[in-house]
Amino acid sequence: MTQTSNHYLSWIDVDKELHCELLDPSKDTVTIGRTALADIEVFNTSVSRKHVVLSWSNGCLTIKDLNSSFGTWIENTRLSSGENKSLKADTEIRLGNLSMWYEIRDGDASQEMMQTCFHTPKANNDIELSSEINNFRVKLQSLLKENLGDNTLNIQLINGINEELLKLAESQEHRLKEQRILNSISHVLNRSLTLSELLKTALNLVSKVLNADRGFVMLRNSDNGKNEILAKRYFDDIYWSENNDTPQQFSQSLVNRCYEQNKIVIIGDSQLMTNITDILDVKSGGGRSLVIIPLVQDANVIGVIYLDNKQQPHNFDSEQIPFLTTYAAHTSIALHNTLLFKRAITDDLTQLFTRQHIDEGLAIEIKNAQLHNHDLSIIILDLDHFKQINDNYGHTTGDQVLQLFSGIIKDHLRDNDMAGRFGGEEFVVILPDTTINDAKNISECIRMAIEKECITKDDQSIQVTVSIGVASYNKKHGTKALLLLDDADTALYQAKENGRNQTICFS
Repeated sequence: MTQTSNHYLSWIDVDKELHCELLDPSKDTVTIGRTALADIEVFNTSVSRKHVVLSWSNGCLTIKDLNSSFGTWIENTRLSSGENKSLKADTEIRLGNLSMWYEIRDGDASQEMMQTCFHTPKANNDIELSSEINNFRVKLQSLLKENLGDNTLNIQLINGINEELLKLAESQEHRLKEQRILNSISHVLNRSLTLSELLKTALNLVSKVLNADRGFVMLRNSDNGKNEILAKRYFDDIYWSENNDTPQQFSQSLVNRCYEQNKIVIIGDSQLMTNITDILDVKSGGGRSLVIIPLVQDANVIGVIYLDNKQQPHNFDSEQIPFLTTYAAHTSIALHNTLLFKRAITDDLTQLFTRQHIDEGLAIEIKNAQLHNHDLSIIILDLDHFKQINDNYGHTTGDQVLQLFSGIIKDHLRDNDMAGRFGGEEFVVILPDTTINDAKNISECIRMAIEKECITKDDQSIQVTVSIGVASYNKKHGTKALLLLDDADTALYQAKENGRNQTICFS
């Protein structure tokens, strides 16, 4: 370890932002955990309150797992509890499902994680050559001098060859840095199993790498062909309008060009592009330099990533295209896998989770509640007299009722809640960090919302109500999700016995 080197940990937390922490070698130990008492506090729920400790040994950084709940992995190998492991530069560390990177950079290097490798180095920056390239350069210079002599012309030739070697070494270092960045990005993206998480992560990563001020991700709905903005970063409220003549903060015509041509579109300076009529000028909130990256599956563009820099012209240039092409391929593959995963865990009719996925999610939440003494509640919802709706109005109308009700449930979910269809007209909602009283309030909001709805079929009005059972986790349940479900089901049965259209909490 030298004084000219800085040591960093970088990660993406639950806020989907990139974090970078400078490690101080003068501190003997550094703890990482999900508590303010840790030296480095993270907020991912799969990280224990005191998860690992970092320490310095003979100038090297080592890591030790502190008997964490969900484990610690170094390059996909799990550490035994109490085991010390030395870390190398560019090592990936995983705490639970939180990925971190250990980086060593020169003291004058930027503290930003995975900074762009496309900016030209400062003229006074010395290039650190690998020993192989440096030895080759020295030997070549000696051979050239021995065979060509040391007259002025030959010295100029030798110096020219040396400069070309320096440029080659610099280019090689840039390519290696690109590969490290892409490797890190690939690790992160392929662990993002939800569509929202994947798109936000992909957007934050490429924005950071390319020094973009703002961006959004747009996907084209395969069912209706409409473009939907599903993730955005530091953009004001924006939307996709079919009227391309309306000035906006972004250019719809450039997005359409990217869709049609299946090519990366780069605008170095929008102020010089008078033919772009559907974007605001910089003073009014438009971007100065722009890049639009296509996301492709089966040779078809299914979406784009749009980035801009509001003040700096030529922030994006053609030298970045090979990197962006590979990045887009990584993102598209991760997106394809995410959509397949979503399809596997989603009920086709209601677009809520399947019973199997709810069972798995509930088991995880029970373990968290047990380990960390957190509140956990569940609600079971059953539509009243649903069989009569199917018998009297047909199964198509019944499906419409199920879709309407599932939409109401989704409208009342918070970020960490899970909702699923348990079968037929029965639904389950998992509410982490929620007391039984708060769960009852959420249940009542859902119950009153469906009660206000009215479905018309053949000039007849269909009134829909729901009965709800609520239960909260306690120590008697242990790790058995079935016991907690039984409590909620008992409360649901009481709600139906008492006349339906009401919420009952298990006592």
